[in-house]
Amino acid sequence: MKEKRARVGLSRGHKRRQNVYAALDLVRADVESRLAEQVLLKPNFLSGKNQLASSHADAIRGIIDFLMSTPKPPQEILIAEGGNEDYPGQAWDVFGYHSLSTEYPIPIRLVDLNQESRWVETPILLVDGSETICRMPKTVLECPCTISVAIPKTHDVCVVTLALKNMIMGTIHKPDRVKMHGFPNHASRVLPDEAQVMNINLIRLARFLAPDVALIDGAWGLQGNGPGGEDGFAFGVAAASTDVFAADAVMAKAMGFEPLELGLLHYGHELGLGVADLAEIDVRGAELADSIRSFKPHESTHLQMQWQMGERAWPQLK
Repeated sequence: MKEKRARVGLSRGHKRRQNVYAALDLVRADVESRLAEQVLLKPNFLSGKNQLASSHADAIRGIIDFLMSTPKPPQEILIAEGGNEDYPGQAWDVFGYHSLSTEYPIPIRLVDLNQESRWVETPILLVDGSETICRMPKTVLECPCTISVAIPKTHDVCVVTLALKNMIMGTIHKPDRVKMHGFPNHASRVLPDEAQVMNINLIRLARFLAPDVALIDGAWGLQGNGPGGEDGFAFGVAAASTDVFAADAVMAKAMGFEPLELGLLHYGHELGLGVADLAEIDVRGAELADSIRSFKPHESTHLQMQWQMGERAWPQLK
């Protein structure tokens, strides 16, 4: 029997706020050890209008409820995202985030990362083997504690999108996001090339941007041709961990996918960045086997699963 090297809280319930709190509570000691005076919550605003594809304010409330229950609650909470919006601040308006600042006795600040002016550059890979620059926000890099607040969704490149990808793709400089796919523009993107390159680029940036805590709110899941769309259903699970790879692995399994068959989780596990082998993860709370509900995969999943580059991949991961 393999040694348990990571812990994931898995909660099942019908009420989003309470479910999120319960998942964190199942790994309370781990989470409390990562907290600091300033905590940054990174929701997922794939859309400024589609709530199904974007983090619900009640998931944020569940996290803040937990933070307030700890021996040393943070002195400030940042809620920071670089969302896809029709106008700056649309997601805050549409999804009801402004009221959060009046509900708790600590400062809560909404931060639009699309307005960030301080960046740190790092190289990423293009499909032709050359490198280009990707910019990461100092607001996120400098925060002593970050929490990714993700939604379980199928994806058009990485099969699924969960807490690690949410933390990376929603914070980097918006014009650089398409380059993470390995192409200069969206019109040029083609599978399986972009799946091969994007998984490598995500691993490169994970060394800088992996969150201290991963929280995946699966009150609802989004399946089929995600990560946008409206093919959602009541899922009723939440997962939390201080190992983002472990949280993503458990949720990927709950979605009906084998974690180590997914490029991002496979690379992260092999490189020792986190634990994605379910045999090495202590799942606390709900039984994982009872939580599985197979998501309808994206129609291009067969091409996405051709992410393997063999021996050529490993030098590029550095």
